Amino acid sequence: MSADSQPQPRAISRQARPWRLQSQGYVLLLGGLAAATAIALINAARLGVPTQGRAAIAGAGLLGLLCDVVSATSLPVGPHLAVVLSLSLRLAVHVVQLGEQKPYDLESRMFFRGDHGSMWLPGATAIAIGGPLEYGALVMIVG
Repeated sequence: MSADSQPQPRAISRQARPWRLQSQGYVLLLGGLAAATAIALINAARLGVPTQGRAAIAGAGLLGLLCDVVSATSLPVGPHLAVVLSLSLRLAVHVVQLGEQKPYDLESRMFFRGDHGSMWLPGATAIAIGGPLEYGALVMIVG
C-alpha cells in the first residue's frame, strides 16, 4: 500500500468535532444497534469518511439488526444463550463500524488527548430514542 492510498481526513470545523470512537460502545451497549449505527453515521460524516465507508457502517448496522431478529425468532436456544449471541453480534457490528471510522480519526491514537466533541447529549438522545424503538420492534416481531 503506497503512501498515496492512505485515507486523508478532511479539515474539521470547531462546531462539528468528531466524537471519541470508544464512546460509541456505550451507546451500543445501552441503546442497541440502531442507536449506535445512527451515532456512527453522524460521526463518520464529521470525520469525512467517504460514501463507501458510510454505506458499510449502515449496512453492518442493518445486517446486525436483521441477524438479531432472525436469531431471536428462529434459533431454539435458551434466553441466556440468546443474550450472549445478541451481545456477540453487537460487538461484531461495532468492530466493523469502528474499523471504517478509525483511519480518518487521527486523534484516536494511543495516549493522544485530542480535541474530540462531547457525545453526552447526542448519545443520550440516541439511547433514549433508539433503544426503546429497537426493543419495541423486537417485541412486536418476536411476540
